[in-house]
This record gives sequence, C-alpha cells and structure tokens, in this order.
Amino acid sequence: METQPGKRVNIRYKCKLDDGRVYLVGERNTLEFLVGSGRVPKSLEAGLLGMQQGDHRVVRVPAAEAELFPFPKGSHFAFSTGGAPGIAYDFGPGAGGDVSHSIPGNRDYREPLPAGTDVLFEVEMLSVKDEVTASPGRS
Repeated sequence: METQPGKRVNIRYKCKLDDGRVYLVGERNTLEFLVGSGRVPKSLEAGLLGMQQGDHRVVRVPAAEAELFPFPKGSHFAFSTGGAPGIAYDFGPGAGGDVSHSIPGNRDYREPLPAGTDVLFEVEMLSVKDEVTASPGRS
C-alpha cells in the first residue's frame, strides 16, 4: 500500500542538521499519524507521499515548518564537548546525610533546536494502512 492523503502511517525517523548533528527526540523515534491531518509539517507529509512499508527517504523540512513541529519535551541536540576530564558533584539525601557523586567532566552538551535551521528527517516507513473508523452502534 502506498502513502497518500487519508492513509494512517507509522514512521521511524531521525532528525539531523546539515552539519550532521542528530536531534534526539526519544527512545523509539516513531510517529503515527493520518496523512493530511496537519499533525506534522506539510513538507514532511509531502515527502512521504508514494512511500511503501520498508521504504527509506530523507525529507528536508524548512525552518519555518520545523519550528512549528511539536518535538517532545526534552528533545535536544547532543554532541560531545570534547572538554578536559574533570569532576562534578551532585548532592542528594543519603542514609547519613548528603551524599556526593562524582561525574566525568566530559559530558554531552545539550541545546535546543536552533532557530532558522532546516531539519533533515531520515525516515523509514514502518506501515501504511487505511484509516479505520468505528461503525455506528459498535464499540
């Protein structure tokens, strides 16, 4: 079955910038929606048209549309800062009072989606189905 308006699709995706940074959007990075519902950017929907289960494609979403996309709370770009190793402390309650915990100094840096930047969606089509609607009088 081919992706077209009115079909329910489930995609696995990875978001990247032109410089190769990957936008971390969750563990599963999947999204299910009805094509034509307006839930995702128009250019992403247009880029999915004609895809079938198992197909892969890269779709560019312009910055103006990417900024409207509802990325889940906590989404971020992550890359190593390459800084010198060091020690940081995190304090929390323990049996005998506060407890310190050492953390390696070379940590991932997190930043929000940069404003005015296009996003590349690397997409795998997991499924394409007809939209199922409940019949009147049935549960």
